[in-house]
Amino acid sequence: RAAARSKNSEETKAYNKVQTSSDALKDAADALITTGSKSVFAKKDVTVKDENGVETTTKDYDREAIYKAVNNFVTSYNSLLTSSAKTDNVSLSKSVTWMKNDVKAHEKMLGKIGITIGKDGALSIDEEKFKAAKLSDIRTEMSGSASIVGKTAQRATGLYNLAANQISTNIGNSLYTSSGIYK
Repeated sequence: RAAARSKNSEETKAYNKVQTSSDALKDAADALITTGSKSVFAKKDVTVKDENGVETTTKDYDREAIYKAVNNFVTSYNSLLTSSAKTDNVSLSKSVTWMKNDVKAHEKMLGKIGITIGKDGALSIDEEKFKAAKLSDIRTEMSGSASIVGKTAQRATGLYNLAANQISTNIGNSLYTSSGIYK
């Protein structure tokens, strides 16, 4: 009995990490999907220094802010892959595979903006290549609910829910009503 409780406790910790990672990925995606003046893709006052140290402020895209938001997305995505690999839930594993396949389908375009996919499905971003990429290519892949970011955010929500269901089951709750209907 104690061994079973310990196993459930460890499993619950693993699923809590999936939930935390899913939330982080959803938040990172939402930061990229946001529209209007709060969007990371909105033109803002950007100050640059020339070779003489003279500062000029213009309305432009803040490429550094865009890079940071995309890098946060990449880091959060990889964290979710790592945390979900420590579980043994078949539905969760299938959902992660589907998410990785979604991303893999965008491999060529992601490569144009400096994001590569490793053999394990993890993403990496080349800062120099990303910052040199055309902004229109970055926006196509990294903004809007129909982009890979939007699709990944939907998958993250599903993974969060699968982990929550597993936690509920681990602590002894049923996912079904007394009449056998899924809650």
